[in-house]
Parts: sequence; C-alpha cells; structure tokens
Amino acid sequence: MNNSTKEKSFVDLSREIADKFIRDIVFIDEQAYPEKSNNTVEANVHNNEFDTKAVSDAFLKKGKICAIYAPQTEKDVDESVVSLLKADVVVLDWDLKLKGTSNYDPMADDESEKRGQYTKPLIKRLVDDSGKEKVKLIIIYTGETDVEKIAEDIHEYIQNKEYVLNNSALCVQNTNLKIIVRAKEGTKVVERHKDKIIRYNKLPELITEEFTTITNGILPNYALSAITAIRNNTSNILGVFSKDIDPAFLGHYVSISDCDDAIIMLSEIFGSAITDLIDSSNFDIKTWIDTWLIQKFKKTFETTIGNNTIKVSGKNLKNIVNSSESDFRTKLKKEYCNIKGNEDDLKKDATRLFRIRGKKPNYKLARLIQHSNLFLPAKAPKLTTGTIVKYKRANCWKFLLCIQQSCDSVRIGIDGKEKKRIFLFLPLLIKGKGEVVVVEENKHLFVADKSYSIELHEFSPREKSDAQILAVSQNSQYVFTDTKKEQFIWVAELKKMFAQHIVSAYASKLSRVGVDNSEWIRLVGKRK
Repeated sequence: MNNSTKEKSFVDLSREIADKFIRDIVFIDEQAYPEKSNNTVEANVHNNEFDTKAVSDAFLKKGKICAIYAPQTEKDVDESVVSLLKADVVVLDWDLKLKGTSNYDPMADDESEKRGQYTKPLIKRLVDDSGKEKVKLIIIYTGETDVEKIAEDIHEYIQNKEYVLNNSALCVQNTNLKIIVRAKEGTKVVERHKDKIIRYNKLPELITEEFTTITNGILPNYALSAITAIRNNTSNILGVFSKDIDPAFLGHYVSISDCDDAIIMLSEIFGSAITDLIDSSNFDIKTWIDTWLIQKFKKTFETTIGNNTIKVSGKNLKNIVNSSESDFRTKLKKEYCNIKGNEDDLKKDATRLFRIRGKKPNYKLARLIQHSNLFLPAKAPKLTTGTIVKYKRANCWKFLLCIQQSCDSVRIGIDGKEKKRIFLFLPLLIKGKGEVVVVEENKHLFVADKSYSIELHEFSPREKSDAQILAVSQNSQYVFTDTKKEQFIWVAELKKMFAQHIVSAYASKLSRVGVDNSEWIRLVGKRK
C-alpha cells in the first residue's frame, strides 16, 4: 500500500484539524525591521537577526495571518500583551534589546543573566492568563546558543509545579500550555540540539506539529473543527443577524414584561444558529473514534468491568463502539460471552474499557452536560431556576438548588409591590438517590426531593433600581445576601432544561395522592 492510499492515523487527522484551526500567529522580535546602519557587527551579534520577509512569506503560503511586531521600548512590549493574549500561537525572541533602557551591551560577555529580562515577564503573563484550561503554544525562537539554559530559566521563572521541564525536547508544559525553545537559522548549538534549529520556511510546519501535541484528542478535535467552521462562516453569521432585524427586535424588547428575557433570547437564538452551522458541517467523528482506538490500544491490556476481568484490545473496543446493539451488556457479550452482571453495574465501569480509572473525566463530562456556566460569568449572576449556592453551617458547607420559577425571580417590587421575595430551594445531599448534580470539581450531590425538604430564604434587590436578585463580587466569588444577612456563595448554573426537569419531578411528587387500601391488595399489585 503506497502513502497516497494509506489510511490516515489519528495523529494525521488531528494535525489536519489543528492546521485548519491555527490562524493568528504573533511574533515579537525587536530586529524584525532593522534600521540601516554601518555598524554591522552589533546587528549580527548573537545570531539574533530576523528575516521578516522569509517568515511572512512562509505563513502567507499556508493561508495564515502572521503579525510581526518589533518593540523598541518597554512600553512597546507592554502594549503587545493584548495581541499576544488573543493569538493562537506566540513566537518570542529571547534576547530583546530595547532602546532607552538599562539593557545590556550586546558586545559584552558577562551580561547573560540579563537575557530574557523582557521575554520572561511576557511568558508569565501568558501562563497566568491561560490558567488551567486555556490552550496556548509559545515558541522561543532565538539566536542564543545555550538553548537548554533558556528552557531551564523559563521553568524556574514560572514557579508552578504543574509545569514540567523536558531538557531533551527543550520544552516546558502542563496539560494545555506548551513552551518550546527553538534556534534560529545559523545559530551554533551543541550537537544534541542540532535538530532544534528551525529554518524560517519550516516554522508553519513546526507550529502545527507542536500544537497538535496539545490538542491530540477526540473532544479537542471537535472543538477545533467547530471553531474553524465558525471562523470560516463569520460573514454568513453576520448576514443572518443583520441590522434589518433591529426594529423587529426592539418591538419585541419593549412589548414583553421583562426586557432581560429579550436579551437572554438573543443568546439562545445565536447559540441555535451556531449549533445549526456546526451540525451542517458533518464532522466525521466516527472515523476519529476508530483511528483514536487504533492509536491508543495497540497492545492488549487487562481491566475489570463489574465483577468480570477481561482482556481488551483495540479490535475489541472498535467492535464494541461500532456495535448496533442498543444495550451495553449485549455489546460486551458479543466480545466476551462470559460477561455477568446487570446493565447498570457494567455501565458504571464503562470508562475502564479505555484505561480510565478514577472519576475525574466523568465529572468533567457531566459538568459539560449539566452546567450552563462553563466559564466564570462576566457579570453578576442572578438568583433563578437552576442556581446552585452554598452556605456555611457549623463549619460545614451546605448546598442548595434554587427551584424558583424564572418568571417569579424577576419584577421584584414592580407595580408598588414590596421589595423582597421568598425564594424556594431544595437541599443537595451527600447521600441519597434520584437526581444527581455535579456541584464542584470531583464532587456530586443528590437532590433532596421530599416535600418537607424544601427551604425558604427571603431576598431583596441590592439597588432600588433592581427588580431581581443579583450576586455581588467578593474575594473572587459571587455572593447573594438574604434579608437576614446570611451569605450564599454562587457555585454554578444548571442548564434550563435540566433544572426544569428537577422542578417538574419535584412538583409531580407533591401531587401524589395517598389513600388507605387493603394491605393485601396493595402487595398483590407490587408482585412481579
């Protein structure tokens, strides 16, 4: 089989997806646009010259937007941060020689400790901005000869235990952010790092390759593909949400009782448009899954499902994943005829088929499904259906789920009514059964759905102009305060449909009718 007909691996597919996604690359190098000078010695010292045309041409041929910025002062460096935070990939020179500063003499040999003095703070800003979830690739593209020392300096400067130093790869990284050190053309490095010298025309290929190592997964591939589809169809989206519709929107806005509902509606219809766009893109997720299984499970391994110990191979998993059977137990039995146990017990261990032990991935997926706030709110959240809060009693945190209907959470004090309102909450318990809600990382609780479980707390708007209960930002948290001055810390917001499902289930239990009946006849009805 030749290369043209060879089936693509998962890494190949991921690389193609990453390459289509990567669009905005920002370079910071003060020698990008050198001034003409007779002093050629200083211009070429340390091999730090930068061929701007060669770099821009390399990315232009790949259809990528490349911004090359040549700061001359510390103020220029500071002003570049805004662009760096927005870029998909950031490429920094290690040795920025700036004007009007106490920067070192480039001809001196005893100034090595000052190298990186402007680049390291930029790296720290990017690391702090990325936190635990933002994906970013940072490349140090330098003419310095001691590239290994640069990687060590970066790792020491970051001072974060989550970041691991790999000297042989000249890399510092955590799960989502990767910093690599590479040498410019013509740089003299030690023999073991000769492969770290990157020609200008190879930079796009390097970026795609390294970015893929961060995003090489089924869900990251889906996210990258979805974002790419949105980027490629920006003009279409703007055409759908055209200014011609403004009068109709404003007519709707002034006609309804709560104007905030119109603003919420905008988010919902925009989200629906994006969903429609992504669905129409027809991503080949089944192929991703098949190739992922082949890549990850080249060797057979042993695991436990329920009380069954089985040997698993990539072929077994591919058959199970692609099975047309509706229930999990039957899928397993087709591969392992001796499987025993009920459906639910087997399902609880389903992730073990993929070498996952522990609950963290399950919690992350459940959070994606249940929570509407996957990012910290940009504005103060309001108290309404699905709001999860916590408060402290006897040195113990108690969690509550607000079940106040949305229409009863607004217009507080309107039409001369009293400026306070009682809100309904259901406790969330450590032990129980029924509806399960993820509240924090690696933590789930059970909804207490008995009629006598309900808690009532009275709240009043903070400002006279407010007609709803808004949280206040305190110490990096959002806090609601009731009329008794008790504080409730905002935890999360459930998706509307999920929250309404819980409210509906609770309401149905309230409507149950209890009757006296013959105990014998009641038991007859319970027999199977």
